[in-house]
Amino acid sequence: MNYTVSTREATVAADELISRYRDVERFKQYCLQCPGYGKSWSCPPFDFDPRTCSDGYKSVRLMGTIIEFDNETRIACKTTEEAISVGRQAMENVWKTLLPQLYEMERNEPGSRCFTFRCVLCPEGCTRPQGKPCRHPEQMRHSLESVGFDIEAMARDLLGITLEWSADGSLAKHITLVTALFSR
Repeated sequence: MNYTVSTREATVAADELISRYRDVERFKQYCLQCPGYGKSWSCPPFDFDPRTCSDGYKSVRLMGTIIEFDNETRIACKTTEEAISVGRQAMENVWKTLLPQLYEMERNEPGSRCFTFRCVLCPEGCTRPQGKPCRHPEQMRHSLESVGFDIEAMARDLLGITLEWSADGSLAKHITLVTALFSR
C-alpha cells in the first residue's frame, strides 16, 4: 500500500464557521441512518445539546489531512472489501500520528478543544453498547459532523478539497480526514 499524506489548513472566526456550516438537525438525520448510531460515546445521541459544544470559542483552525493513494495501490484493490480494508488501514496509520498532534495543539493552547475524525481509542470496542461509561473520557473527542458541521462544504469552501466517495466499490483517489481546533 502506497500513499502520500498532505495537509491543508485555514483559520476562520468561530461564529462565521458556526453560522455558515453548522446544521445540527440536518446532520442528526444522517446520524440516525448510520448503523453505528448510539454505539459510540463520540457519536449521537448525546446527553448535551451539540450547539453548546462550540460556545465561547473565537477562532477555528480547520485542517484537512489528505491521504492520496497511488494508481498501483488503487488498481491492486480488486474487490470492494479490499478497497475498504486498504482505506481503513491507511486512515488508522495516519490517525496514530495525527491524534497525538491534535492533543498537543490543545495542550499548547489553553482552553482550546479539538474535534476529530472519529473515535478509535478502544480497539476492543466502545463500552456504550453495554451501557458502561467511556473508558477514556479525557481523550475522547467528537467529530465535527457528529455535532452538526457540514465537513464536505467546509473542506470545499475553506480548504479547497473535494471529498471523494467511492460509488463503485473501488478505492478512492484520496481520503480526507477533517479535524479542527477551536480556540478561545
